[in-house]
Amino acid sequence: MGKANKTPGAQKPQGSDRAADTPSLRRFLVGPLDLPAGPPDKMADEVRTPTDPEPSLHTSSHAEAPTSVDPAVWLPLLRNLPTKSDLKEANAELRSSIMAELQHVRHDIQGLTHRVDTLEQGSDSLRLAQEVSTSVLQLRSTQLRNIALHIADLDNRGRRNNLRLRGLPETETSADQLTGMLLSIFNTLLDRPESSAIDFVRAHRALRPKGTTGSPPRDVICCLYDYGLKEDIMRKAREATQFSYEGTELQLYPDLSPATLAYRRALKPLTSLLRDQQLRYRWHTHTVLSDQGTFILQSPEDVATLSTDLQLPPLQFPWSDPLALYNQ
Repeated sequence: MGKANKTPGAQKPQGSDRAADTPSLRRFLVGPLDLPAGPPDKMADEVRTPTDPEPSLHTSSHAEAPTSVDPAVWLPLLRNLPTKSDLKEANAELRSSIMAELQHVRHDIQGLTHRVDTLEQGSDSLRLAQEVSTSVLQLRSTQLRNIALHIADLDNRGRRNNLRLRGLPETETSADQLTGMLLSIFNTLLDRPESSAIDFVRAHRALRPKGTTGSPPRDVICCLYDYGLKEDIMRKAREATQFSYEGTELQLYPDLSPATLAYRRALKPLTSLLRDQQLRYRWHTHTVLSDQGTFILQSPEDVATLSTDLQLPPLQFPWSDPLALYNQ
């Protein structure tokens, strides 16, 4: 429980140990009287040597540890330290240099801003001009397409009295013999005597070279004066499942323009699907008749609308361009 009691004489004063163990700071402190005499300079008013606030605490240490640093070494360094005015001057020079550089940067940015504004204005003008040109081009394309369709319609109107007979062997030697063969075929379809007269404007083979031996014969194109008689012949040909001439199966078609034939070939997937769905259609205006009403096809967008309204499978086929047929 107890600690050994120390005799009062054995204790040492703490102040003397601290003074003996702690290195003296007096060698780093120089009083005003220790400074060597010299001419005054700009550091005289601003550099002050610190004095000891408590001389009584360090008197013995100063006496025991004299100063070992030569003032001639550190005094020039102390005199060369920058003053407050030097710092202000350097700061002013740095600030003026930075402001000058910033002024150049600001000038460059203003120039770039002007150029960007000019480019944006030019881009806006070009965009507006491009939009106008695009709209005008679309309008002209639509007008040209309508003109091409109108030309095709006029071409079909010029062919409205024509018939195209396919499969007739090329055994005739003259136009009169070909006319006699047509009289026999058409009068047979109409259930009339073969000697019944039919007025032909012209009758000839398709305007292309004759094929080689064994190739299919060229179509026969004939034009009748009487449009009603031409329609009667077409109706009888559709009613008859087949008809022939001297044992050769024949096919009879209306004579249509190349543009109309291109349309029909392009729309064959759609017409095949309509026949499978037992939906009626007409070729003259690409019209589809259904319980939902009448649908007129004039563009590829109309095909998508037709498929959606009639719940048909989606169709992908190229829409024929009538302008391509008149570029030759």
